[in-house]
Amino acid sequence: MNYPTNYTLKTERCILRYPSLDDIPYIFAATQVTGFTDGMQWCPPETEDELIAPYEYNCLAWEEDRAYSFTIEGKSDHDFLGRISIRKQEEENVWDLGFFTHPDHYGKGYMTEAVERVMRFGFEELGANQIVADHALWNKASEAILKKNGMRFLKYIAKGFVKNDEWVEENMLGITDDEWQ
Repeated sequence: MNYPTNYTLKTERCILRYPSLDDIPYIFAATQVTGFTDGMQWCPPETEDELIAPYEYNCLAWEEDRAYSFTIEGKSDHDFLGRISIRKQEEENVWDLGFFTHPDHYGKGYMTEAVERVMRFGFEELGANQIVADHALWNKASEAILKKNGMRFLKYIAKGFVKNDEWVEENMLGITDDEWQ
């Protein structure tokens, strides 16, 4: 099912909405924080303009029902809190989560809320049978968010992705629709 660009998800403290070009300065600022992209497959951009192509890709993926990327903003103040995506995988009815929190908002529980809400969207609206997420082995904050939302360890991935010419080890966690219920 294709969702309109005005489609939103809500949590107690957050609104998850369609991405906007207006998000780019906030994303760029986050990427300039040392270590921010260390656990991600992409490197920090040198200019804000480098973030336009990923924005356009996210919009196209939404239109084609392949992935839904949501900007997370504060419900009361509309501060940019982060980004979360749920992406269709090759296996039937398996979707993958990816997310980041803006460094100004680390440790406040916003991403735990957002992950729970996007998992509900995945199971109830997208018809997912399973939702999975990978995280760099050292990224204990992401691991904690996934476990708080009921995900369990599925497998270790020695060669998760290449960053700075070295393989980054990852763990894959997941949850099935039956486990989520």
